Amino acid sequence: MTALLRLYPVGYRREFGDELALAYHEATRDAGRAARTREALDVTGHALRMRLGLGSAGRRGRLVAAVAPFAVTAVGASALWWAGLMLPGATASGLPAGMTTAYLLLVATHFVTVLGAAIALSGRWSAGGWTALAGCSATAVTEATRLGGGVELVLLLRTPLLLAALAVLLCPADLRPRPRVRTAAGLAAVVLWAALLAGVLTLGPLPDGSFGALRFAVPAAAGLALAGRPAFARLRTAPAVLLAALPLFVLGTPLWTRDACTGPLALAFLLATATAVSIRRRRRNGRPLDGS
Repeated sequence: MTALLRLYPVGYRREFGDELALAYHEATRDAGRAARTREALDVTGHALRMRLGLGSAGRRGRLVAAVAPFAVTAVGASALWWAGLMLPGATASGLPAGMTTAYLLLVATHFVTVLGAAIALSGRWSAGGWTALAGCSATAVTEATRLGGGVELVLLLRTPLLLAALAVLLCPADLRPRPRVRTAAGLAAVVLWAALLAGVLTLGPLPDGSFGALRFAVPAAAGLALAGRPAFARLRTAPAVLLAALPLFVLGTPLWTRDACTGPLALAFLLATATAVSIRRRRRNGRPLDGS
């Protein structure tokens, strides 16, 4: 626990260090390795939030919490698009065995990321977020060690990795999305649904181009539906709207660039939505306290 305490700011550690150590000891007493690892990850995330000043009472913490579901959605959709892109390489004939294995590993790591995103959006935020982060990390490692990706590819793979880290580590614990699926059977259904959707979109006959963009658009829409109304209800300011859309725009390049009109129309819709939210908030804040 001493090493974990060092992650906190000095002042916070001096004031609450004993309480943190006691809480960690109680939480991990007689616990298995998995529980201890999960607790250590939670402590690491909390320490990072404290260093960045991302508490639930602050504006920045609430903004990160509002953006987090959309970041996870974009990560899952991007991973599925990449899985569809990598699968032809895994099934192509004439490739060396090592290359085929590398492509298969990439498909598998992308699938792990998709399942992690689905689990997080269903309400198991910590488990799903860390699973998605593990999938993104495994993807980057596979690219670097097996395929020798260049700088451009590494940077492209780092984008979803950083977004997943943002969603998992920086979202304040008490502002994380509440469980939308409360039973084990429901969670299993979500995982099965995500796996079937990923399988259909990856193995289905979708050529590159406009139809290939469906591999991003469909899982993105499904992820937003799974996040539900509570995720959109937190977008109460124009900056929150713009930042929530940023991951979808950055990782949705295959969708927004499929023709000359889609991108500008999507951007115009986003700006109009942000303006409408800002106007609505100003009117609401300008109402008299008696409601007249």
